[in-house]
Parts: sequence; structure tokens; C-alpha cells
Amino acid sequence: MMYRKKDLLLDKIIQEYIQSQSPIGSESLKMSMSIKISSATIRNYFKALCDEGILTQTHISSGRIPTALALKNYWRSKLNIKDSTPQVDLKKFQAACEGKGIFGIIKTKVPQKLRAVINCEHQFLILDFETDQIALRFNPSIERFAKELVGLEVQDIRQIAHQVCANALLEKLERMGESCELFYFGVEFLGFLLQYSGYQQLFFEITSGRIFDRLPKGIYFENAVPKGSIAIIQDIQLHQKEAKMLCMGALDRDYTDFYDQIAS
Repeated sequence: MMYRKKDLLLDKIIQEYIQSQSPIGSESLKMSMSIKISSATIRNYFKALCDEGILTQTHISSGRIPTALALKNYWRSKLNIKDSTPQVDLKKFQAACEGKGIFGIIKTKVPQKLRAVINCEHQFLILDFETDQIALRFNPSIERFAKELVGLEVQDIRQIAHQVCANALLEKLERMGESCELFYFGVEFLGFLLQYSGYQQLFFEITSGRIFDRLPKGIYFENAVPKGSIAIIQDIQLHQKEAKMLCMGALDRDYTDFYDQIAS
């Protein structure tokens, strides 16, 4: 029961701190608790949690604030991203990023269908996709084969080309970059990375969307992002389409409310 009370008390301290961004005293915490507990008992828990490195004081007469360790453990327990693929509304996503002081980026795949096969004087074939083109040396059998692929997505064409060993076509397709669309908001909350030479590359990796190629979905703390920060990468649905989302900010931002706000 003692450990249960301590866990409840710690959760409440963190919630109150995230909301107020100020140290939490024993009297104010007692007033907000749903269980009966004395101020003296709270102060004893405060001392124990400080000894464990979970809480700290800015000065001797102030209330307590959670340490980075406490906040990391809190978000590990509260954020369930592995078993969820939330539906996200883009306007709400923008509002939540700007209102909560969190940087957010969403990456969506842009359809790359083959629109036409163009015969250039029987010397070259131009395969015209929605946002790109590739050229092949003319071959009647390749032309007939390619025209049967009109209307298919590039990933499906890659698979078919591999199955039939159309190596020249496959090589060209592999050189095509992934066509995607990026939506990001709250860049000002990410700009601090540019102040440190060790994180400038990370800034451009994130804003270009390349971060999604390097890191799988998960929750990341220092080593991957600056100390005192958190980054969350997960799969989402945007306008009924598969997408990836990254949000990043200080550990003391309200990510619970952020997720509540972005849901469509």
C-alpha cells in the first residue's frame, strides 16, 4: 500500500508540475489528491523521492519538481505507441504543436502511379509517373510490357519487374527516390538544435524527414536527442492514409493532452 501511495503521489506531482511549470508544495498537493493523506506524510514521501533522485528542490524552502529521470519513466509508462495507430487531424496537429510548445512533423507517401509510356522515335521509352520520369532504351517487348503496367503504383511495378527479371527497368526504378509530402509545425521549438554543432545535423535530418529512415517507431531520450528532451516516432493515419509522425520537445511538455488534441 505504501508503494501504491507513493506511485499515486509521484504521478500527481508530475501531472501538477506539467500543468503549472512550477514547484509543487505539500499543502497544494494535499488539496489536489483524491485520497486522504496528511501533509507530514507527503513531506516524508517527498524526502524519500528526493533521496531516490526522483524529485529535487530548486532551493531549500521551495516545493519539489520531478527530475529528468522521473519524467522519462513517467512518459515510458503513459505513452503507448506500439499498439496504436491514431487518426490525426492536420489542423488539430498544427494547433497542438503551437499551443503545447512541441515540434511535430508528419511524413506521408505521395502516390506514384505510372501515367503513360511514351515512345520517342523508337530510340527511347519514357515512363511518365505522377511526379517523376525514367527513360529506357527502346525495345518492343519492353514497350508492350510497360504499357500493361500503366495505372499501377511504383512499388507494385518494382515487384513485377523483379519477378520477371526486367533488370533494366528495375534498376531505373530503384534509383527513383521515394515521393513523399512533409507537414511540420513548431519549428521554433526545434531551433535550439542549431546552437550546438553536435545537433545541427539532427535538425536537418528531422526537418527533411530523413529521421524516419534512420529511426523506427519508438520513444527516444538522450543519445538520440538532446538531454532533457523526448522524441516520439509512430505510425499514424492522416486522412485515411498511412503516415509517420514525429513529435519532439522538452520532457515537461504535456504529451498526454497533445495526443488528445490531435485526434481526428
